Parts: sequence; C-alpha cells; structure tokens
Amino acid sequence: MVIAEKIDPLMDGISMVRLIDWMGSSLDIVCDARQSFDQTSSEWSEKDQKLLNYLVKHQHTSPFRGVVTKWQVKAPLFVCRQWWKHVIGGTFANDTLGWNEKSFRYCEADDEAYYMPREFRQQSPSNKQASSGPLEPSMNQVAMIEYAKALEQSKQAYKALLTLGVSKEQARGILPMSTYTSFTWTCSLQALLHFISLRDKADSQGEIQAYAQALASLARPLFKEAFEAFDLHQSSF
Repeated sequence: MVIAEKIDPLMDGISMVRLIDWMGSSLDIVCDARQSFDQTSSEWSEKDQKLLNYLVKHQHTSPFRGVVTKWQVKAPLFVCRQWWKHVIGGTFANDTLGWNEKSFRYCEADDEAYYMPREFRQQSPSNKQASSGPLEPSMNQVAMIEYAKALEQSKQAYKALLTLGVSKEQARGILPMSTYTSFTWTCSLQALLHFISLRDKADSQGEIQAYAQALASLARPLFKEAFEAFDLHQSSF
C-alpha cells in the first residue's frame, strides 16, 4: 500500500519522503511488552499509555521492533550517507533494517536532480562539524555563484565522459555530493524513533533535520500514542 501524501523536505520540488507501507500499531507495542506475563490488550486504555511511557523512559525498546515502517526517499547523496550510518552502525543495525538504493552503475544521473541550497550557513566557531546561522547576504550571493559554477562543471564533465563511452560505474566518480539519489528504507519503529531523536536536533545538519521532521510528520498520525510517549522521554530513547 502506498500512501498518497508525500513531503518535499528541502522545498525544492525534487526532495521527497513518502510512507509506502507499515505494519502494527501502538497497541501491538504494549501487547508485545505484556508477553512476559502472557497477557494482551484488545482495546486502548489509559493503562496502555502509562505502559508506553514506562517503556520509553526506561529504554525497554524491544516491543517497538514489532512495528515496521517502509519509506520511499529522494535525497542528496550527502544526506543519504549520514542516514546510512543508522543502517550499518550503532545499536539498532541488524538484518531487519532494509536499505535499497538507486545505483549509478546502472542508471545515469538525472541532469536536473541536484540539490541547490536556498541560502548558505556559516561555519560554527565553536563546533567543527556544525553551522551557525545564515551567511552574510553579500557573501551568500557570491557563494551561490561559486556553488552553481562548480555544479555545472561537474554535470558537463559527467556528460562528456558518458559521451566518450566511459562506463557509468567510473563516470559516477565525478558526481558531486549534491546529486539526488533515491532509496527505500524499511525499519522498525524503534529505529525510526532513534533516528528522529538524533537527527531532529538543533546541532544536526539542517538538511537531514528536515527529513527527520518529515518522517515524524507522516508517522505520528499512525502511532499517535507511541509518539506521545516519545515526546515525553525522547532523550531516553
């Protein structure tokens, strides 16, 4: 089942997040948690919400793995490589997390599918990996020109290599990190909430923050009670 609604996180007409399918509900989470006592719930109650709050607060996260979501995403390569860390490393990396990405060995890069920031941020003076507010307007204009110039050069060189008969698997080496790719991501609700807890933070890169917010916006209506518990205790998740 594909949900029609999709979000353009970077608001450039290219980026995209769509929830393709899901399995389970907040009720499934508390039912899985009660398996220890061979008990279950058939209807949601205030008692169930208290249990959910307890599970999140005390990091009893295995019941959240029984709820699964599947996403279709289109994002710049630099966002995808940050995202990929959640699949290959960390506590929740395992064979239940599915990632299938477009390959530029098989496909040519779309001539129009490159990310162009609407404004540039300046380097943070106190955090080596972060930015801190917009670049001064006159500098921003110069940066836009330089960025666009370099992007156009990369695009033209890529097309020239393909015209010369260079294989796609080698020509892709010149593609910039702003190139859009697409992938499907299958993950448990535990992995999803963990991603949101790390990537929707003020010190996270702005572009991936936008994707984390899009994921939360689409998932929240389906797992409302779980998100209420997460909002209360997400620092513990």
